[in-house]
Amino acid sequence: MWHVRALLVAENLPWPAPGGGLIRLARAIEAVASVAELDLFACVDPRRSDVAVPPEVPLHRWTAVPYPQAPHPLRWRTSWLAHGDLPLDVSMLQSDATPRRALAEWAVPPYDVVWVSTAAMYEWVGRPSLGPTIVDLMDLEDVKASQRAELLAASGGALPPLADFRRRVAVWQARRNARGWSRLQRLVAERVERVVLCTELDVARSGLPGAVAVPNTYPRPAEPAGSGRPTRPPVVLLQGSLHYPPNMDAARWLVEEIVPRLRRRIGELEVRLVGTASTGVKLLHDPPTVHVVGRVPAIEPELARASVAVVPVRYGSGTRVKILESFAHRVPVVSTTLGAEGLDVCDGEHLLLADDPDEFASAVCRVLGDDRLRTRLVEAAEERYTERYRPSAAEERIRRLVRDVARASTRS
Repeated sequence: MWHVRALLVAENLPWPAPGGGLIRLARAIEAVASVAELDLFACVDPRRSDVAVPPEVPLHRWTAVPYPQAPHPLRWRTSWLAHGDLPLDVSMLQSDATPRRALAEWAVPPYDVVWVSTAAMYEWVGRPSLGPTIVDLMDLEDVKASQRAELLAASGGALPPLADFRRRVAVWQARRNARGWSRLQRLVAERVERVVLCTELDVARSGLPGAVAVPNTYPRPAEPAGSGRPTRPPVVLLQGSLHYPPNMDAARWLVEEIVPRLRRRIGELEVRLVGTASTGVKLLHDPPTVHVVGRVPAIEPELARASVAVVPVRYGSGTRVKILESFAHRVPVVSTTLGAEGLDVCDGEHLLLADDPDEFASAVCRVLGDDRLRTRLVEAAEERYTERYRPSAAEERIRRLVRDVARASTRS
C-alpha cells in the first residue's frame, strides 16, 4: 500500500480508557495508526497529571492542548439564546479559540485522511480542511435531546409552580438543543467524506449522507470478573459516567423508583453507583442501601462483587459499552429496551429487558433467584460478545474506512 499520512483530532486523550467513549477513541487511534503515519492532536483537561500515550501505539507525532474553557455562564447562555444555531454544550465552549489556533499552528497538511473524534471537536477546531475527513458522530445527539425533552414533558405531575417552571424551561432547552444538533450533524455530514455512527440502526434513521457504522466494542479481559453466584445481600451495580445526563437520569430512576420495589420484594440489598458522579447523583448516597462509589481505579473489583448489572437508561442513542463489559465479564444484565438498543441481543436469551419500575424490579428478582437462568444468560451473552463485539470487529472497519477515504486523496 502507498504511504498514507493521517491526522486524528481527538476530544480527549483516551489512556487510561475507563468509559465507553474513551474505549471507542482508543480503538480508533490504534486502528488508524496501524495503517497510516499518524499525527495525533488531542484536547485534555489541564488538571490531568497522566497525559501520556502508551509506547505500543505507533504515532508519528502527537500533542495535547488544554480543553476549551467556558466563559461566565451569563455570557455563553446569552449568546446561545441570541444565536442558538449550535447545541448549548457546543456553543458553551465555542468562544475559546485555543484548540483552533493550536491545531492550525501544529498540523502539517495536506493529509490523506483526517479523523475527528466528535462533531463538537470538529466545530471547536474551526471545521478544518486539512484533507479528506471522517467525523465520528458516535451517537445521534438530536435523538437523545428529543427523547430527553419528551421524558421531561411527561414527568410534570402536580409540581409546585417554581419546579414546574424549571421543568418547562428544561423541556424547551432540550427541544432547542435537538434542533441545534440536527443542524450540526447535517452540516458536518455535508462537509466531510464520511460520518460514523455506532449502529446500522442509527445510520438508517439519521438520513445523513456518507454515514457508516463502526460498532462499539470492549477489550477481552484476561479473566472474567463475574463471580457466578449472587452475594448475600445481593449487590446491584450501575456503572458508567454518572455526570452524563442519560446515566444521571438512570441513576435517579433506579434509586427513586426501582430500589423501593426491590426492597419490598427481597429485603436487604446493596446498590452501587460507580463512576464519576454529578452533584445530583452524589445526593442519592443513602447507606447502607445506596452507595455512590464514584470513580474507581479499576472496574473489575466492582464487577466481581456484583450480583447483577443494571442499565435503566430511558433516553439515548448508540450502544452501551457497559452492557458489553458485563457480557465479557460474565455478569448478568437487566436493561431497559432502549438501554440495549442497537446491540444484537434478545430478551431472555442474552439479558432481561424491562421498561417500567415494576417489571424492572421483577426482572432483577428473577436473575437473583434463579441460578439456571443466570448461567444461561451469562453463557449466551459471553458468546455473543465474543462473536460480535471484540475490538477486532471495529478495528477492521476503521482500517477499511481509512483506506477507502485515503484512496480518494489527491496526494495518493
